[in-house]
Amino acid sequence: MNVSQLKLGNTQIKNNVFLAPMAGYTDYAFRHLVLEEGAGLVFTELVSAKGLMYGGQGSKELLYCGNDYKKTAVQLFGSEEYFMRSACESEDLRAFDIIDINMGCPVPKVYKNGEGSALLNDVKRASKIVSECVKSGKTITVKIRTGLNYGDDIASEFSKAIEDAGASLITIHGRVREAYYSGEPDYKAIEKAKNSVKIPIIANGGIFTLEDANVMMDRTGADGIMIARGGIANPFLFSEILSKKPTKTLKEFILLQLKTNLERFGEEKTAKEWRKFVPYYFKGMVGIKELKNELVKVPTASELINIIDKNF
Repeated sequence: MNVSQLKLGNTQIKNNVFLAPMAGYTDYAFRHLVLEEGAGLVFTELVSAKGLMYGGQGSKELLYCGNDYKKTAVQLFGSEEYFMRSACESEDLRAFDIIDINMGCPVPKVYKNGEGSALLNDVKRASKIVSECVKSGKTITVKIRTGLNYGDDIASEFSKAIEDAGASLITIHGRVREAYYSGEPDYKAIEKAKNSVKIPIIANGGIFTLEDANVMMDRTGADGIMIARGGIANPFLFSEILSKKPTKTLKEFILLQLKTNLERFGEEKTAKEWRKFVPYYFKGMVGIKELKNELVKVPTASELINIIDKNF
């Protein structure tokens, strides 16, 4: 694929290969390690604007970035322009240059609150949220889907409205809400949206290999790609796409991930949160079924570190 730099507001993005925000996966440790593998921009897990303004410690915890603030965008969600703008202007987000507004999350608890992909139903409200957030002085980007139900193709019209409201970039997940994360991406819908706006379009959905990345770029004409589950399954997909040598082995990646979170969260929480990576990291490896079953039961991070260090 054509790797190129992007300029968003006052921020120079070193390349157009992004890591998607994924709740429960893209915490600081994982994001930092993926940045080392070459990702141009990473995003926090979804942060509630209202939760942030009400002082929720959980929301604030998601914002931790070490020294990666200039390479990290906040993924903010909400449906009320007052809270969204207030969050953008808050001290909690002061260090971030880029705020990405989620208008694509399909999960019911978000959708039923009128947030995430529910905003695809209300372009007027969505545009108002963007225009108010732009007034904060932050660079505002938006993540959407191609529609809500099978057969929808609203990305082009919606993208134009969002651009008019002041968005600097739009990421399009090439599936409707109803599809969640399955099925082939709607390349034509992304291409149509790309041709309807002047701001950069980032294409997302179904990118697990270098070939997938090339197909997405070739068929959509997008300005870049955003990698989601493909990056969890293979954190070195970024370096592969960017034609650079990985900075570490998978074993080294895992150990650094565990040790980084151990320092922040302690033994039990780190072990519990890491278990969800096991099916991704060890998929396809022969002869380790028993070891995989053991890894998801280990109660402490230190024990996990010892087991992985001895067995890989």
